[in-house]
Amino acid sequence: MATLSDVHRQQTSLEASLHQRMSEFEEQLKRSSEPSSLSRLYEDYKAFKENVCGILQMLRTQINELSRATDVLEMRHRRKCLLFGGIAEVPKEDSSSLICRVLEDQLHIKDVVPASFKACHRLGSGTGGRPRPILVRFADYSVKTAVWKKKSALKGTNTVISEFLTRRRQDLFLEARKRFGITNCWSLDGNIYAKLPDGKRRHITCEDDLEFSKQAVPAEPQRDCPVIEKSTAAGSSTSQRSKRAGKSK
Repeated sequence: MATLSDVHRQQTSLEASLHQRMSEFEEQLKRSSEPSSLSRLYEDYKAFKENVCGILQMLRTQINELSRATDVLEMRHRRKCLLFGGIAEVPKEDSSSLICRVLEDQLHIKDVVPASFKACHRLGSGTGGRPRPILVRFADYSVKTAVWKKKSALKGTNTVISEFLTRRRQDLFLEARKRFGITNCWSLDGNIYAKLPDGKRRHITCEDDLEFSKQAVPAEPQRDCPVIEKSTAAGSSTSQRSKRAGKSK
């Protein structure tokens, strides 16, 4: 059964092929030595082109809406999940015990036991590099929320907690961090937010929401989420220093 991604790729390929063939046909019509006999054909062709383009636009809109609906359902399925990164891997480890130890020792949450998890395991295959993140699906949403609220206690440690975002939302989150700065973007219950250059906060739901800034906002480097590729953002406070210098003058 074809996935939405497969349908989207097929639709994009069909659209590109159709536009190319229509462009070639237009050029042939323009080079024709009998414009009078082809004028009616050309008008019919233009009407056909407009009709086909309208159908393709409708298909694109429907695919986008289906993709959004699927993304919402998938994120709802992940609402009880968190990713724990930076936890060293050991042979024959018990992931549930490792997470319970992190919660008790670093977050001071003592009432969580392995039975509190519906699932707890490493993601991906080991490559010998940095440790793979641990995906935890909590049995109770309130426990997941309590853990998420205390994640700031992990500052200064190797452990980092992030939400288990869908691929679409993860891509949006990465792009938002590039546009607005690492420290100006965050997620909450699967929703992505960004602090705009004017100080306002915006809910990022699609690529169009990122167009408020064409350039990234400098921010201090920060540890990446477990599933995010390591990226760096050079911190800069040049503009603030310039303002202070101007006032001193």
